[in-house]
Amino acid sequence: MHRLLQAALTFSFILIFGLSLQAQTRIETSTAGQGASSSGGTTYRYLFENDRFTTPRQEIEFDETGRGKFSFKKKDGDEIVNKLEVSKELVAQVNSILDELNFLNSTEDYQYKKDFSHLGNVTLTHARSGRERRVTFNYTDNQVMNRLVEIFRNIATQETRVFELQTVRQTDPISTPAQLRILESELKSKHIAEPQRLTPLLQDIRTDESVPLIARNHAERLLKSIQKGK
Repeated sequence: MHRLLQAALTFSFILIFGLSLQAQTRIETSTAGQGASSSGGTTYRYLFENDRFTTPRQEIEFDETGRGKFSFKKKDGDEIVNKLEVSKELVAQVNSILDELNFLNSTEDYQYKKDFSHLGNVTLTHARSGRERRVTFNYTDNQVMNRLVEIFRNIATQETRVFELQTVRQTDPISTPAQLRILESELKSKHIAEPQRLTPLLQDIRTDESVPLIARNHAERLLKSIQKGK
């Protein structure tokens, strides 16, 4: 009888301990999963979606320090997620526009009276001090909002070009010149958010003997152009 009682007490202890540990795990998982908005942090998020495009989805997310991620998905391809870091100056510029829009307090939906869904949908989300607001539109005639969208679009263009250049260097070096020509066009048309972001990559290409000489020379010219601010 004594042994049966001891075994029963041991089983009860193990059961109670196990349930306690399981409950603690659930709490820790729930806490770890809380986003920046619920903890009062600041986040900026841009999502572009258009099933007609070869890249139907692009997403940018970063916090007040400029650190975050850039993800995109090409048709019939896997989602690619890369680390992102934008400058403090760019974060300040985004904040300035959001303040100009009075974004968190505004009730404007920014959608133009006509539907242009064939252009794709833009979803912008901003969270600050425990407050969060999200808007979705496919076209807007609000010029201030257009400035904000352009910044995010240029970040997406920039990070896409960085990814493509890094990929061709590793898998298809002979295609590097073509990627640099695209980059030059994007730089000239002011579609790169922060040209200096490309400096380390171009410096690497300039000295990379695995890529064609024409690419190394082109990288040198682009570096000089960026340094001059052109």
